[in-house]
Amino acid sequence: MYLQQTISVNQTIDLIKQKIKSNEPFAFSRFGDGEIHALNRNFEPQFEFRGCSEWGYQYPHQIQQYYDDSTSVILNSIKHSDVIGLMDKNNEIAKSMTYRENVWSIKVDFLESKGIDTSKLIITDHMLPRMKEFGYIDSFKEILQGKSLNIISPNTEHLKKKNLSKLLDSDVTFTHQPKSINLRNRNEFIESFKNIKSEVVIVGCGLQKDFVVYLRHNYGKVAIDVGAVLDAWSGLNTRHWFDKGGKQEYLML
Repeated sequence: MYLQQTISVNQTIDLIKQKIKSNEPFAFSRFGDGEIHALNRNFEPQFEFRGCSEWGYQYPHQIQQYYDDSTSVILNSIKHSDVIGLMDKNNEIAKSMTYRENVWSIKVDFLESKGIDTSKLIITDHMLPRMKEFGYIDSFKEILQGKSLNIISPNTEHLKKKNLSKLLDSDVTFTHQPKSINLRNRNEFIESFKNIKSEVVIVGCGLQKDFVVYLRHNYGKVAIDVGAVLDAWSGLNTRHWFDKGGKQEYLML
């Protein structure tokens, strides 16, 4: 049996707005096909090579260490997030492709074997941040409610040019994640989160899904993994859905 969605997108947005309004610590993390391939240890060789190259490992002799460390990061995030996102097979993106549970969801017994009580997991749609109700800049302005915002991303130089403080009516600051940060050298970068003064933090840092967990539990933040939304806000067209006329073109700034 695979994990299934337990709350709707609108319910999740209402919950996030409530947490932001009350300054109550909160973490939302999301898991796509890449994270699930890592958990299942079944990337095709070209993606194993790319993953090792991006995250600090030598291919092929360190591939098992890459899988071990990736799994540890992902399980930490699943266990300690307040809400997690998995692809809803009924959303527009899923309907436009061949949806398979073994690619987009996680087996209950696998998580239980790792000490995670799946009955306590709150699960929403993986695509939540890229829904118009959330990721469209005017929608996020309403969700943010004027609270201060920090953005953790490799794209900060692009984002700084977008006048986000004005667009969001918020004090927006940035934490740049250098491309050199990987799963083997990231402790000092995580420690630097203590310098973030903002009440809300949004993150788009690839596999490092547990950044939101550290932000929530160590520093009391409302921390949200928004993934490729930050590419679109940066003006980077990294998904074909961001194309002119695409299903998520409204995200582009």
